[in-house]
Amino acid sequence: MPGMTKTMIYIARGFLSLIFLFAGAGKLMNWQRTVDALATTFSNWYMHLEGTVISSEAHEFLVGSASTLLGIATFLEIVGGFLLLFGVKVRWGALFLLLFLIPTTIVFHAFWFEIGVDLHKELGVFLKNLALIGALLYLLVGPQPYRASK
Repeated sequence: MPGMTKTMIYIARGFLSLIFLFAGAGKLMNWQRTVDALATTFSNWYMHLEGTVISSEAHEFLVGSASTLLGIATFLEIVGGFLLLFGVKVRWGALFLLLFLIPTTIVFHAFWFEIGVDLHKELGVFLKNLALIGALLYLLVGPQPYRASK
């Protein structure tokens, strides 16, 4: 692979990893606030879907498990970000980040529940996350020129 292409791949992988690494670090530095936000998000979903998809028992389980779920999500986000950054097991890193990003996008950025300015804000984040999901899917199943070494 020509030197310039290899350099660009390192830069692209690095840039992609930064959003996950910074967000994961932010979760660690603001743990309780993030747990509370997750529990509130679960409660918002329950309020919108009560009696249809989410039972009160499921809601109580999700709220009670918020810290554990956040721990799993943060692990996937940080480990996946580092795997991408260093070009080690890139497909595993992409998979970890997809396992983190897909449910996060659906649960946290449910623009369909919003109106006005909040709808536009959440739709924007939802679409940005779809673009990230697309990039990660490419890393997961596309050609393999992006590894640290052959």
